[in-house]
Amino acid sequence: MACLGTFLALVALLGALAVFASSRAPQHGDRQAACRLLAQRFHGECSGTGWFDTPQVRFPYGAVQVTVETLVPSPHSLGRGAAVRVHLPWSGGAWRAEIRYPPWPSRATPLDGLQTLSPPADAWTIPCSVRGTDPRAVAELVTKVVQSHVEQLRTCPKVSPLCIQLDGGAMTITKVLPIQPGPQLIRFVETALELYDQALLTRTRGITFVEPRSAQVLEQVVCRICGEEIREGLVFCRRCKTPHHRECWQYAGRCSVFGCGETEFQTPQVAPRLPGDAAGSARQA
Repeated sequence: MACLGTFLALVALLGALAVFASSRAPQHGDRQAACRLLAQRFHGECSGTGWFDTPQVRFPYGAVQVTVETLVPSPHSLGRGAAVRVHLPWSGGAWRAEIRYPPWPSRATPLDGLQTLSPPADAWTIPCSVRGTDPRAVAELVTKVVQSHVEQLRTCPKVSPLCIQLDGGAMTITKVLPIQPGPQLIRFVETALELYDQALLTRTRGITFVEPRSAQVLEQVVCRICGEEIREGLVFCRRCKTPHHRECWQYAGRCSVFGCGETEFQTPQVAPRLPGDAAGSARQA
């Protein structure tokens, strides 16, 4: 009897594994196919092809490395279903922030020092909760342009739970998203990169673009193509004003900001010395 019971238990276990495999195989195959297309689009590498592995893609983007993971199931806090997570490096400072849809309830307990921020009227147009450890830094981050890209992520390809986190030197974008072969995953990652570019522009220090015929302050500007500080040969995008090395621009043939696409650059001009500029006179002497 004991042998019979063991045999029946083994048969039941094998049946359960077969049912699990049959339900998982199409989904896992779709994730692998989607990741292969994504790797081809961004000239990256696809890994996690094993049965129990998580398919993911790594590819270079300018001077940084991007990692895209396909998660099944999605993180518990976002709800049920598959999800996509995009990891990007972030060096905006020690503060942390989170943008989330659906919003946290107003009575939600603050977690890990993240306080729900209450912006001035009409300051934020995104239907998300925004939390952070530094209200001023978060307000500088969530510009109208950044908000528009967050809204694109929230609705791409359809409205579903979304979480954008800045923490530990990384930006993490996670969205509940059915992972299927085709352009859907590619479009989501493209939109995430557009948000990343705009968020980086809000962290630029020492560079101010003002109206034409006015002075522009340029200090410690880094080229987004090679990652090196621009000490000479500086040009900037005619459209979005992003600075580059002239040689790097000519090598790439266009602006490095994803989604900009501008092919023409401009060269900054040295502002004339103002009358009565004692410091300038002293330097010349």
